[in-house]
Amino acid sequence: MKYLVANWKAQLSYDHVKSWVFEFKNKVKNDQEVLSKLESGLLSIIFCPSHQFILYLVDEFSKFKGVNVGSQNVSVVKKGKFTGEVTAESLDGLVDYSIIGHSERRKHFNENEQEIEIKMAMAAEHQIKTILCIRNDKDVIYESAAIVAYEPETAIGSGANADFEDVLAMKKLLDLPSSIPFLYGGSADSKNMSTYLKTNEIDGFLVGTASLEPNEFFEMAKKM
Repeated sequence: MKYLVANWKAQLSYDHVKSWVFEFKNKVKNDQEVLSKLESGLLSIIFCPSHQFILYLVDEFSKFKGVNVGSQNVSVVKKGKFTGEVTAESLDGLVDYSIIGHSERRKHFNENEQEIEIKMAMAAEHQIKTILCIRNDKDVIYESAAIVAYEPETAIGSGANADFEDVLAMKKLLDLPSSIPFLYGGSADSKNMSTYLKTNEIDGFLVGTASLEPNEFFEMAKKM
């Protein structure tokens, strides 16, 4: 199984999302090879939009086997009078995955390991599979992680993707169980992704900038 995860962050408007989905769905419908990979379980595409667009994507891709929807985050609180928080309980039954510990959360919102541990537990309690993001071998890898995504900070949004050998070296340092898929995230796109697929050591990509354009993201899906 290969994984292609779109992290749209906070970059798309509702109109943009609608046009994106329309274009991408048409491309998938007209490409038997991509459809076959999705339906046979060789490829999994996971969309992680802003929270307000989750239900729209769930509805739009409900008939596409191999396409799932996730959240970009979950709250550290269970439920209650916490204006603006999106709890794991409120996402239960709505999303299949959630990104936890993204480097931008750690950097811009000072998210620490204590908070990440709580979020991992919240997601697990509500059967939400986690895409745990790590920056280096110092970040904690939790047993409940469904997927681990390595995203070196120097590569996030910089256009300078990490060297393949460096990514492999990091995977060896992490010593992950073979059951946990290992993704690369950091300026990956359709032009450089083949470098990481030379072996079966890398199971896919967590994609930011390149996921904002449906044509580019579709090209990545084809190359998977």
